[in-house]
Amino acid sequence: MLKFSAELFGTLFLTIAVGLSGNPVAAGLILAALIYLFSDISGSHFNPAISLAAWVSGKISLDQLLFHLAAQLTGAVFGAFLVWQISGITHVASPSPSTGTYEFIVVEFLFSFLFVLIFLFMVYPAEKRRNPVFGLMIGLTFYGSYIIAEPISGTGLNPAFTSAFVFTDFLNNGFSYYYLPIYILAPLLGGLAASYLYKKLL
Repeated sequence: MLKFSAELFGTLFLTIAVGLSGNPVAAGLILAALIYLFSDISGSHFNPAISLAAWVSGKISLDQLLFHLAAQLTGAVFGAFLVWQISGITHVASPSPSTGTYEFIVVEFLFSFLFVLIFLFMVYPAEKRRNPVFGLMIGLTFYGSYIIAEPISGTGLNPAFTSAFVFTDFLNNGFSYYYLPIYILAPLLGGLAASYLYKKLL
């Protein structure tokens, strides 16, 4: 239950940070702080792509994967609703109007791949978490990936909070659900590719 709570609250606060600020610096710093806070409890995944990659890499069990996914989606939905209540509008996840489908998929895949790969190398094995800069490095990687990808693919790289933003937008009569399959599948595939490379490099 403690691991579930850590993933839920971590994903909730990350979703709020992204939804309210839209600022990659703020989101990256909040992510770094959350990683330092919860890494020894749950691993501080806060992202289904990371949890899937950790499971494929043998770092967590199938039961832990399912708990992580449930906690992340629950936290993201609560976070997206709080963003709606606080700001008065729903945060819309959608790519730039000038972005083609191919560019959309490639950006979501590549930067999810990079982020998950850095995460795996910085967090596993657990001894690496004794390095005082590991959380900051992950936060900076998220910041860099987000600042590059966001103008092209919008608020992506994380199927949990993207799905939650799409859900609240749908309840507010929005149409961002059109992009949801790419927002879910491209990061997950990027995570799987990162897991494959991680195991090869080890």
